[in-house]
Amino acid sequence: MEGRIGELRHGILSMVDSLAQSVALLSLALGVAFASSAAAGEAGIAAPFAYLIAGVGSLCLGSVIIRFTRRMASAGGLYTYISRGLNPSAGFLGGWLYGGAFAVGISFVLVIGSFFMSTAFTAHTSLHWGWYPWFFIMLAALAAISFLDVRISSRIQLIAAAVGVGAILVLAFAILFQGGDSGLTLAPLNPANAVSTSDLFLAVVLTFTGFIGFEAAAAFGEETADPLRAIPKAILTAVIVAVVYYVFVTWMMGVGFGDASKWAKDPAALDTLATRYVGNWLAVIIDFAVAASGFIAALAGTNLTSRTAYAMGREGGLPRLFAWTHPRFRTPWVGIAFSLVVTLLLGVFFAHRYDPITYFIWMATCATIGILITYILIAIAGISYFARDRTGWNPLLDLVIPAGAIAICGYTLYKSIHPTPGYTGIFRWAPWVALIWLGAGVLIDVVLTISRPERVRAFGTILGASEGAEAAPEAPPVMNP
Repeated sequence: MEGRIGELRHGILSMVDSLAQSVALLSLALGVAFASSAAAGEAGIAAPFAYLIAGVGSLCLGSVIIRFTRRMASAGGLYTYISRGLNPSAGFLGGWLYGGAFAVGISFVLVIGSFFMSTAFTAHTSLHWGWYPWFFIMLAALAAISFLDVRISSRIQLIAAAVGVGAILVLAFAILFQGGDSGLTLAPLNPANAVSTSDLFLAVVLTFTGFIGFEAAAAFGEETADPLRAIPKAILTAVIVAVVYYVFVTWMMGVGFGDASKWAKDPAALDTLATRYVGNWLAVIIDFAVAASGFIAALAGTNLTSRTAYAMGREGGLPRLFAWTHPRFRTPWVGIAFSLVVTLLLGVFFAHRYDPITYFIWMATCATIGILITYILIAIAGISYFARDRTGWNPLLDLVIPAGAIAICGYTLYKSIHPTPGYTGIFRWAPWVALIWLGAGVLIDVVLTISRPERVRAFGTILGASEGAEAAPEAPPVMNP
Protein backbone atom coordinates (compact mmCIF):
# COMPACT_ATOMS: atom_id res chain seq x y z
CA MET A 1 0.00 0.00 0.00
CA GLU A 2 1.39 3.40 -0.93
CA GLY A 3 1.50 6.50 1.15
CA ARG A 4 3.50 9.70 1.31
CA ILE A 5 5.88 11.06 3.88
CA GLY A 6 4.23 13.99 5.58
CA GLU A 7 0.67 13.06 4.69
CA LEU A 8 -1.23 13.76 7.88
CA ARG A 9 -4.90 14.72 7.70
CA HIS A 10 -4.87 18.48 7.33
CA GLY A 11 -7.42 20.83 8.82
CA ILE A 12 -9.44 18.28 10.81
CA LEU A 13 -8.78 19.75 14.27
CA SER A 14 -10.14 22.95 15.78
CA MET A 15 -8.45 25.39 18.13
CA VAL A 16 -10.25 23.66 21.02
CA ASP A 17 -8.80 20.30 19.96
CA SER A 18 -5.31 21.79 19.97
CA LEU A 19 -5.98 23.40 23.34
CA ALA A 20 -7.00 19.98 24.67
CA GLN A 21 -3.58 18.63 23.65
CA SER A 22 -1.75 21.29 25.66
CA VAL A 23 -4.07 21.10 28.67
CA ALA A 24 -3.87 17.30 28.75
CA LEU A 25 -0.08 17.32 28.74
CA LEU A 26 -0.06 19.94 31.50
CA SER A 27 -2.00 17.36 33.56
CA LEU A 28 -3.45 20.07 35.79
CA ALA A 29 -5.28 17.77 38.20
CA LEU A 30 -2.28 15.49 38.68
CA GLY A 31 0.09 18.46 38.89
CA VAL A 32 -1.63 20.11 41.83
CA ALA A 33 -2.33 16.79 43.57
CA PHE A 34 1.24 15.60 43.33
CA ALA A 35 3.53 18.63 43.49
CA SER A 36 1.77 21.19 45.70
CA SER A 37 2.67 19.46 48.98
CA ALA A 38 6.32 19.24 47.90
CA ALA A 39 6.28 22.95 47.01
CA ALA A 40 4.78 23.75 50.43
CA GLY A 41 7.58 21.71 51.99
CA GLU A 42 10.11 24.10 50.44
CA ALA A 43 8.39 27.50 50.41
CA GLY A 44 5.98 27.02 53.29
CA ILE A 45 2.71 28.89 53.04
CA ALA A 46 4.17 30.95 50.15
CA ALA A 47 4.01 27.97 47.74
CA PRO A 48 1.37 29.75 45.57
CA PHE A 49 3.85 32.57 44.97
CA ALA A 50 6.33 29.98 43.68
CA TYR A 51 3.67 28.91 41.19
CA LEU A 52 3.26 32.55 40.18
CA ILE A 53 6.99 32.95 39.49
CA ALA A 54 7.05 29.72 37.49
CA GLY A 55 3.97 30.91 35.60
CA VAL A 56 5.65 34.17 34.66
CA GLY A 57 8.63 32.23 33.36
CA SER A 58 6.28 30.02 31.33
CA LEU A 59 4.59 33.09 29.88
CA CYS A 60 7.99 34.41 28.80
CA LEU A 61 8.81 31.12 27.11
CA GLY A 62 5.30 30.89 25.70
CA SER A 63 5.71 34.32 24.11
CA VAL A 64 8.71 33.07 22.10
CA ILE A 65 6.95 29.89 20.98
CA ILE A 66 3.78 31.78 20.07
CA ARG A 67 5.83 34.15 17.90
CA PHE A 68 7.07 31.12 15.95
CA THR A 69 3.62 29.53 15.66
CA ARG A 70 2.29 32.72 14.06
CA ARG A 71 4.91 32.39 11.33
CA MET A 72 5.00 28.64 10.64
CA ALA A 73 3.13 25.42 11.42
CA SER A 74 4.73 22.00 11.51
CA ALA A 75 4.19 18.67 13.23
CA GLY A 76 7.81 19.02 14.36
CA GLY A 77 6.95 21.92 16.64
CA LEU A 78 9.99 23.02 18.63
CA TYR A 79 12.33 20.88 16.49
CA THR A 80 11.31 22.88 13.42
CA TYR A 81 11.44 26.27 15.15
CA ILE A 82 14.95 25.67 16.51
CA SER A 83 16.11 24.44 13.08
CA ARG A 84 14.80 27.65 11.51
CA GLY A 85 15.91 29.99 14.27
CA LEU A 86 19.43 28.66 14.87
CA ASN A 87 20.56 25.95 12.47
CA PRO A 88 19.56 22.42 11.45
CA SER A 89 22.05 20.76 13.82
CA ALA A 90 20.66 22.63 16.81
CA GLY A 91 17.17 21.72 15.63
CA PHE A 92 18.07 18.04 15.51
CA LEU A 93 19.51 18.23 19.02
CA GLY A 94 16.38 19.98 20.28
CA GLY A 95 14.13 17.38 18.66
CA TRP A 96 16.29 14.54 19.99
CA LEU A 97 16.09 15.85 23.58
CA TYR A 98 12.48 16.95 23.42
CA GLY A 99 11.11 13.84 21.72
CA GLY A 100 13.22 11.54 23.88
CA ALA A 101 12.10 13.24 27.08
CA PHE A 102 8.42 12.91 26.26
CA ALA A 103 8.93 9.34 25.02
CA VAL A 104 10.03 8.28 28.52
CA GLY A 105 7.57 10.75 30.03
CA ILE A 106 4.69 8.62 28.80
CA SER A 107 5.81 5.83 31.11
CA PHE A 108 6.13 7.86 34.29
CA VAL A 109 2.80 9.67 33.97
CA LEU A 110 1.17 6.33 33.17
CA VAL A 111 2.82 4.78 36.24
CA ILE A 112 1.69 7.60 38.52
CA GLY A 113 -1.78 7.56 36.94
CA SER A 114 -1.92 3.80 37.63
CA PHE A 115 -0.82 4.43 41.20
CA PHE A 116 -3.60 6.95 41.77
CA MET A 117 -6.12 4.63 40.08
CA SER A 118 -5.09 1.78 42.37
CA THR A 119 -5.28 4.07 45.40
CA ALA A 120 -8.73 5.31 44.40
CA PHE A 121 -10.10 1.80 43.90
CA THR A 122 -8.56 0.59 47.15
CA ALA A 123 -10.01 3.52 49.10
CA HIS A 124 -13.47 3.54 47.58
CA THR A 125 -14.17 -0.03 46.35
CA SER A 126 -13.41 -3.63 47.28
CA LEU A 127 -11.01 -3.95 44.32
CA HIS A 128 -7.40 -4.03 45.59
CA TRP A 129 -5.23 -4.76 42.57
CA GLY A 130 -2.18 -2.63 43.18
CA TRP A 131 -0.77 -0.23 40.60
CA TYR A 132 1.00 -2.71 38.29
CA PRO A 133 -2.09 -4.33 36.69
CA TRP A 134 -3.57 -0.86 36.16
CA PHE A 135 -0.43 0.14 34.28
CA PHE A 136 -1.09 -2.52 31.63
CA ILE A 137 -4.81 -1.77 31.50
CA MET A 138 -4.06 1.91 30.87
CA LEU A 139 -1.35 1.04 28.35
CA ALA A 140 -3.81 -1.11 26.42
CA ALA A 141 -6.34 1.73 26.41
CA LEU A 142 -3.60 4.10 25.27
CA ALA A 143 -2.77 1.82 22.35
CA ALA A 144 -6.42 1.42 21.38
CA ILE A 145 -7.04 5.17 21.25
CA SER A 146 -3.78 6.63 19.93
CA PHE A 147 -3.79 4.75 16.60
CA LEU A 148 -7.28 5.96 15.73
CA ASP A 149 -8.48 9.29 14.34
CA VAL A 150 -6.66 11.99 16.28
CA ARG A 151 -9.99 13.72 16.96
CA ILE A 152 -10.96 10.85 19.26
CA SER A 153 -7.96 11.35 21.53
CA SER A 154 -8.37 15.14 21.57
CA ARG A 155 -12.03 14.88 22.64
CA ILE A 156 -11.19 12.33 25.37
CA GLN A 157 -8.43 14.63 26.60
CA LEU A 158 -10.78 17.61 26.68
CA ILE A 159 -13.54 15.83 28.62
CA ALA A 160 -11.22 14.21 31.16
CA ALA A 161 -9.27 17.43 31.74
CA ALA A 162 -12.48 19.43 32.18
CA VAL A 163 -13.86 16.97 34.76
CA GLY A 164 -10.63 16.96 36.77
CA VAL A 165 -10.11 20.70 36.74
CA GLY A 166 -13.80 21.29 37.43
CA ALA A 167 -13.82 19.02 40.49
CA ILE A 168 -10.75 20.71 41.97
CA LEU A 169 -12.21 24.16 41.29
CA VAL A 170 -15.37 23.13 43.15
CA LEU A 171 -13.14 22.39 46.14
CA ALA A 172 -11.23 25.67 45.78
CA PHE A 173 -14.42 27.75 45.67
CA ALA A 174 -15.85 25.82 48.63
CA ILE A 175 -12.78 26.79 50.66
CA LEU A 176 -13.11 30.39 49.43
CA PHE A 177 -16.79 30.71 50.40
CA GLN A 178 -16.24 29.03 53.78
CA GLY A 179 -13.30 31.24 54.65
CA GLY A 180 -10.76 28.46 54.96
CA ASP A 181 -9.21 27.39 58.24
CA SER A 182 -8.85 30.82 59.85
CA GLY A 183 -10.37 33.26 57.38
CA LEU A 184 -9.26 34.47 53.97
CA THR A 185 -5.75 35.85 53.80
CA LEU A 186 -3.24 36.93 51.15
CA ALA A 187 -0.39 35.44 53.16
CA PRO A 188 0.15 32.57 50.65
CA LEU A 189 0.74 35.15 47.93
CA ASN A 190 3.31 37.11 49.95
CA PRO A 191 6.90 36.01 49.20
CA ALA A 192 8.00 37.43 52.55
CA ASN A 193 6.24 34.45 54.16
CA ALA A 194 8.54 31.95 52.46
CA VAL A 195 10.94 30.04 54.68
CA SER A 196 13.83 31.71 52.83
CA THR A 197 14.57 33.12 49.38
CA SER A 198 16.60 30.03 48.56
CA ASP A 199 13.77 27.73 49.59
CA LEU A 200 11.30 29.82 47.60
CA PHE A 201 13.31 29.31 44.43
CA LEU A 202 13.73 25.62 45.14
CA ALA A 203 9.93 25.54 45.19
CA VAL A 204 9.94 27.40 41.85
CA VAL A 205 12.00 24.54 40.40
CA LEU A 206 9.33 22.08 41.57
CA THR A 207 6.41 24.19 40.39
CA PHE A 208 7.94 24.99 36.99
CA THR A 209 7.69 21.31 36.07
CA GLY A 210 3.90 21.69 36.41
CA PHE A 211 3.93 24.02 33.38
CA ILE A 212 5.97 21.75 31.10
CA GLY A 213 3.95 20.80 28.05
CA PHE A 214 1.85 23.96 27.60
CA GLU A 215 3.30 24.25 24.08
CA ALA A 216 2.16 20.74 23.06
CA ALA A 217 -0.52 22.13 20.72
CA ALA A 218 2.30 23.01 18.29
CA ALA A 219 2.57 19.31 17.41
CA PHE A 220 -0.88 19.58 15.79
CA GLY A 221 0.32 22.33 13.47
CA GLU A 222 -0.41 20.31 10.33
CA GLU A 223 -3.69 18.80 11.47
CA THR A 224 -5.38 21.97 12.75
CA ALA A 225 -7.51 24.23 10.56
CA ASP A 226 -5.99 27.71 10.12
CA PRO A 227 -2.97 26.76 12.27
CA LEU A 228 -1.23 30.15 12.15
CA ARG A 229 -4.15 31.56 14.12
CA ALA A 230 -5.48 28.55 16.02
CA ILE A 231 -2.21 27.19 17.46
CA PRO A 232 -1.02 30.51 18.99
CA LYS A 233 -4.44 30.96 20.60
CA ALA A 234 -4.36 27.42 21.97
CA ILE A 235 -0.89 27.80 23.50
CA LEU A 236 -1.60 31.23 24.98
CA THR A 237 -4.89 30.03 26.44
CA ALA A 238 -3.24 26.93 27.91
CA VAL A 239 -0.47 28.81 29.69
CA ILE A 240 -2.82 31.51 31.03
CA VAL A 241 -5.27 28.87 32.26
CA ALA A 242 -2.41 27.00 33.94
CA VAL A 243 -1.10 30.12 35.72
CA VAL A 244 -4.51 31.21 37.00
CA TYR A 245 -5.50 27.67 37.96
CA TYR A 246 -2.30 26.78 39.83
CA VAL A 247 -2.07 30.07 41.71
CA PHE A 248 -5.75 30.16 42.70
CA VAL A 249 -6.02 26.49 43.69
CA THR A 250 -2.80 26.45 45.74
CA TRP A 251 -3.78 29.76 47.37
CA MET A 252 -7.03 28.15 48.47
CA MET A 253 -5.16 25.02 49.59
CA GLY A 254 -2.94 27.20 51.77
CA VAL A 255 -5.97 28.98 53.18
CA GLY A 256 -7.74 25.67 53.67
CA PHE A 257 -4.95 24.10 55.68
CA GLY A 258 -3.98 27.29 57.49
CA ASP A 259 -0.77 25.58 58.57
CA ALA A 260 1.89 25.00 55.91
CA SER A 261 3.46 22.14 57.87
CA LYS A 262 0.19 20.15 57.69
CA TRP A 263 -0.01 20.83 53.96
CA ALA A 264 3.60 19.80 53.33
CA LYS A 265 3.22 16.52 55.22
CA ASP A 266 -0.04 15.49 53.55
CA PRO A 267 0.51 13.49 50.32
CA ALA A 268 -3.28 13.35 49.86
CA ALA A 269 -3.86 17.05 50.41
CA LEU A 270 -6.79 17.31 47.99
CA ASP A 271 -8.52 14.34 49.63
CA THR A 272 -8.13 15.88 53.06
CA LEU A 273 -9.50 19.24 51.98
CA ALA A 274 -12.34 17.78 49.90
CA THR A 275 -13.55 15.64 52.79
CA ARG A 276 -13.34 18.55 55.21
CA TYR A 277 -14.91 21.32 53.12
CA VAL A 278 -17.28 19.48 50.79
CA GLY A 279 -17.68 15.79 51.52
CA ASN A 280 -16.29 12.38 50.76
CA TRP A 281 -18.13 12.26 47.42
CA LEU A 282 -15.92 15.04 46.03
CA ALA A 283 -12.80 13.27 47.31
CA VAL A 284 -13.87 10.21 45.31
CA ILE A 285 -14.35 12.24 42.13
CA ILE A 286 -11.00 14.00 42.58
CA ASP A 287 -9.17 10.73 43.19
CA PHE A 288 -10.40 9.20 39.94
CA ALA A 289 -9.96 12.50 38.08
CA VAL A 290 -6.30 12.65 39.13
CA ALA A 291 -5.80 9.09 37.84
CA ALA A 292 -7.50 10.03 34.55
CA SER A 293 -5.25 13.10 34.37
CA GLY A 294 -2.22 10.81 34.28
CA PHE A 295 -3.77 8.79 31.47
CA ILE A 296 -4.60 11.75 29.25
CA ALA A 297 -1.12 13.17 29.86
CA ALA A 298 0.27 9.88 28.54
CA LEU A 299 -2.08 10.11 25.55
CA ALA A 300 -0.97 13.68 24.81
CA GLY A 301 2.66 12.64 25.24
CA THR A 302 2.15 9.88 22.67
CA ASN A 303 0.66 12.40 20.24
CA LEU A 304 3.56 14.80 20.72
CA THR A 305 6.35 12.20 20.61
CA SER A 306 5.01 10.47 17.50
CA ARG A 307 4.62 13.72 15.59
CA THR A 308 8.07 14.99 16.55
CA ALA A 309 9.57 11.67 15.40
CA TYR A 310 7.42 11.80 12.27
CA ALA A 311 8.68 15.26 11.31
CA MET A 312 12.30 14.26 11.97
CA GLY A 313 11.82 11.03 10.03
CA ARG A 314 10.49 12.65 6.85
CA GLU A 315 13.46 15.03 6.83
CA GLY A 316 16.08 12.33 7.45
CA GLY A 317 17.04 13.01 11.07
CA LEU A 318 15.50 9.71 12.10
CA PRO A 319 14.89 6.59 9.97
CA ARG A 320 12.34 7.29 7.23
CA LEU A 321 9.93 4.70 8.57
CA PHE A 322 8.99 7.14 11.37
CA ALA A 323 7.28 9.22 8.68
CA TRP A 324 4.94 6.42 7.61
CA THR A 325 1.30 7.24 8.20
CA HIS A 326 -1.68 4.99 8.75
CA PRO A 327 -3.46 4.42 5.40
CA ARG A 328 -6.90 5.21 6.86
CA PHE A 329 -6.45 7.51 9.87
CA ARG A 330 -3.25 9.25 8.65
CA THR A 331 -1.75 9.05 12.11
CA PRO A 332 2.06 8.57 12.41
CA TRP A 333 1.64 4.96 13.46
CA VAL A 334 5.32 3.99 13.58
CA GLY A 335 6.08 6.80 16.03
CA ILE A 336 3.03 5.84 18.07
CA ALA A 337 4.05 2.16 18.12
CA PHE A 338 7.60 3.10 19.09
CA SER A 339 6.34 5.25 21.99
CA LEU A 340 4.12 2.42 23.23
CA VAL A 341 6.92 -0.16 23.00
CA VAL A 342 9.28 2.11 24.95
CA THR A 343 6.58 2.56 27.59
CA LEU A 344 5.97 -1.18 27.79
CA LEU A 345 9.68 -2.01 28.11
CA LEU A 346 10.20 0.60 30.82
CA GLY A 347 7.21 -0.75 32.70
CA VAL A 348 8.26 -4.39 32.45
CA PHE A 349 12.00 -4.09 33.04
CA PHE A 350 12.39 -0.96 35.14
CA ALA A 351 9.31 0.64 36.71
CA HIS A 352 8.23 -2.37 38.77
CA ARG A 353 11.62 -2.43 40.53
CA TYR A 354 10.74 0.77 42.37
CA ASP A 355 7.71 2.22 44.05
CA PRO A 356 5.69 4.52 41.73
CA ILE A 357 6.73 7.74 43.48
CA THR A 358 10.44 6.92 43.24
CA TYR A 359 10.12 5.92 39.60
CA PHE A 360 8.15 9.06 38.78
CA ILE A 361 10.67 11.42 40.41
CA TRP A 362 13.65 9.61 38.90
CA MET A 363 12.33 9.54 35.34
CA ALA A 364 10.81 13.02 35.56
CA THR A 365 14.19 14.41 36.60
CA CYS A 366 15.89 12.79 33.59
CA ALA A 367 13.19 14.04 31.20
CA THR A 368 13.00 17.54 32.67
CA ILE A 369 16.70 18.13 32.07
CA GLY A 370 16.29 17.41 28.36
CA ILE A 371 13.15 19.52 28.08
CA LEU A 372 14.76 22.48 29.84
CA ILE A 373 17.74 22.39 27.45
CA THR A 374 15.24 22.40 24.56
CA TYR A 375 13.39 25.36 26.09
CA ILE A 376 16.67 27.28 26.33
CA LEU A 377 17.42 26.45 22.69
CA ILE A 378 14.00 27.67 21.54
CA ALA A 379 14.44 30.96 23.44
CA ILE A 380 17.87 31.51 21.85
CA ALA A 381 16.39 30.56 18.48
CA GLY A 382 13.69 33.19 18.96
CA ILE A 383 16.26 35.89 19.60
CA SER A 384 18.24 34.83 16.52
CA TYR A 385 15.30 34.32 14.15
CA PHE A 386 13.49 37.57 14.83
CA ALA A 387 16.71 39.59 14.92
CA ARG A 388 17.29 38.49 11.32
CA ASP A 389 13.70 39.28 10.38
CA ARG A 390 13.76 42.95 11.30
CA THR A 391 10.34 43.69 9.78
CA GLY A 392 8.51 42.65 12.91
CA TRP A 393 11.32 42.88 15.46
CA ASN A 394 10.26 44.03 18.91
CA PRO A 395 12.94 44.61 21.59
CA LEU A 396 10.61 43.52 24.40
CA LEU A 397 9.13 40.43 22.73
CA ASP A 398 12.25 39.33 20.86
CA LEU A 399 15.05 40.15 23.29
CA VAL A 400 14.00 40.96 26.86
CA ILE A 401 11.30 38.29 27.27
CA PRO A 402 13.34 35.48 25.64
CA ALA A 403 16.30 36.46 27.85
CA GLY A 404 14.01 36.16 30.87
CA ALA A 405 12.92 32.70 29.71
CA ILE A 406 16.56 31.66 29.30
CA ALA A 407 17.37 32.90 32.81
CA ILE A 408 14.46 31.06 34.46
CA CYS A 409 14.95 27.84 32.50
CA GLY A 410 18.71 28.04 33.06
CA TYR A 411 18.29 28.46 36.81
CA THR A 412 15.77 25.62 36.93
CA LEU A 413 18.17 23.42 34.94
CA TYR A 414 21.04 24.32 37.30
CA LYS A 415 18.97 23.38 40.33
CA SER A 416 17.92 20.15 38.62
CA ILE A 417 21.51 18.94 38.18
CA HIS A 418 23.32 20.65 41.04
CA PRO A 419 24.12 18.07 43.73
CA THR A 420 21.76 18.23 46.68
CA PRO A 421 21.20 15.98 49.68
CA GLY A 422 18.17 14.53 47.86
CA TYR A 423 20.36 13.17 45.05
CA THR A 424 21.13 9.84 46.69
CA GLY A 425 20.61 6.28 45.54
CA ILE A 426 19.13 6.03 42.07
CA PHE A 427 18.48 9.79 41.90
CA ARG A 428 22.18 10.62 41.66
CA TRP A 429 22.22 8.94 38.23
CA ALA A 430 19.52 11.15 36.72
CA PRO A 431 21.83 13.94 35.47
CA TRP A 432 24.20 11.34 34.02
CA VAL A 433 21.43 9.58 32.13
CA ALA A 434 20.36 12.93 30.66
CA LEU A 435 24.00 13.73 29.79
CA ILE A 436 24.44 10.37 28.04
CA TRP A 437 21.28 10.96 25.99
CA LEU A 438 22.55 14.44 25.08
CA GLY A 439 25.94 13.01 24.10
CA ALA A 440 24.29 10.38 21.89
CA GLY A 441 22.36 13.13 20.10
CA VAL A 442 25.50 15.18 19.55
CA LEU A 443 27.35 12.14 18.20
CA ILE A 444 24.55 11.28 15.74
CA ASP A 445 24.39 14.90 14.61
CA VAL A 446 28.14 15.02 13.99
CA VAL A 447 28.07 11.75 12.04
CA LEU A 448 25.17 12.96 9.88
CA THR A 449 26.82 16.33 9.30
CA ILE A 450 29.99 14.62 8.06
CA SER A 451 28.44 11.76 6.11
CA ARG A 452 25.10 13.20 4.92
CA PRO A 453 25.34 17.01 4.96
CA GLU A 454 22.50 17.36 2.45
CA ARG A 455 20.22 15.48 4.82
CA VAL A 456 21.15 17.77 7.72
CA ARG A 457 20.41 20.83 5.61
CA ALA A 458 16.87 19.51 5.15
CA PHE A 459 16.08 19.52 8.88
CA GLY A 460 13.17 21.84 9.62
CA THR A 461 12.39 22.60 5.97
CA ILE A 462 8.96 21.00 5.61
CA LEU A 463 6.07 23.11 6.84
CA GLY A 464 2.36 22.53 6.87
CA ALA A 465 1.71 26.26 6.63
CA SER A 466 3.79 29.42 6.70
CA GLU A 467 3.37 33.16 6.74
CA GLY A 468 4.12 35.04 3.54
CA ALA A 469 5.63 33.52 0.41
CA GLU A 470 7.82 30.95 2.13
CA ALA A 471 6.85 27.56 0.69
CA ALA A 472 7.38 24.14 2.16
CA PRO A 473 9.12 21.66 -0.11
CA GLU A 474 7.21 18.61 -1.25
CA ALA A 475 7.90 15.45 0.71
CA PRO A 476 9.22 12.52 -1.32
CA PRO A 477 7.08 9.41 -1.66
CA VAL A 478 7.56 6.47 0.68
CA MET A 479 6.13 2.98 0.78
CA ASN A 480 3.89 2.11 3.71
CA PRO A 481 3.76 -1.55 4.60
